[in-house]
Amino acid sequence: MNAFSMSPLSLQLDELTSPEIRKLIADGYLSVLVPLGATEQHGPALPLCVDNAHGLETALRAARALGRTLVGPVMTLGCSPEHARFPGTVSLARETVVAMLKDIAESHARSGFRLVYFWCGHGGNFPMLQEALEQMAGRWPSCRIAGIRDIQKYVRETWDTLPLREGVPPEVSGSHAGEFETSMMLALRPELVRVAEAEAGAPDPLDVVFDTMMREGIDAVSPNGVLGDQRGADADRGRRYLDGLAAWLVRDVEKHRKELGL
Repeated sequence: MNAFSMSPLSLQLDELTSPEIRKLIADGYLSVLVPLGATEQHGPALPLCVDNAHGLETALRAARALGRTLVGPVMTLGCSPEHARFPGTVSLARETVVAMLKDIAESHARSGFRLVYFWCGHGGNFPMLQEALEQMAGRWPSCRIAGIRDIQKYVRETWDTLPLREGVPPEVSGSHAGEFETSMMLALRPELVRVAEAEAGAPDPLDVVFDTMMREGIDAVSPNGVLGDQRGADADRGRRYLDGLAAWLVRDVEKHRKELGL
């Protein structure tokens, strides 16, 4: 095994050459993580790329911990109709997202990967992921297509639990563009966080505002588009949040890899 196969120049698929990827797959890099992001508003302090940024970073941290795992290109557009009245938001139709997921999975299966795991950096893509996973079940016998199947369990064990361990209450950490995501962005891309513009948004938990938000738009429950409070975010907490999300991903992917003998 040569030096490259033991330590690739990058774990990001789109930063490698095709011959390099072929060699890595032959050397046992048979798992690929695919972050599902979005381009949507995240309140006055955060850029539209938040879900793409933390989705990619947590996937990379997980890939390093798992070993012999690559990270596919981020799907940077998602289904975000509830944010559509905020300028800059780009929202894809449900059927478009499902079709993209199926095309991405087929591409990775054709390349020779044995496990394709879709990682939701944007929760709004979860229903489309479930639909796509059902349609793709068993389609490629040599490749398993997987992803988060229980969103409530995932949120309970990460977005709910990680801030509480840090002493941050739910009405501050928030479910969209609050302290949780602001802290992660301070850890990842501090130059993109408009700290002076940070604001508090609606303190209500997601399950209280969800129906209204999806029916009328997030601005109906939070005029500035924030669920939580962007103020008081902290980069060190953000790094621990990223580690916590990555650790959850590692545990879920390891179940599939064990079953597949990878």
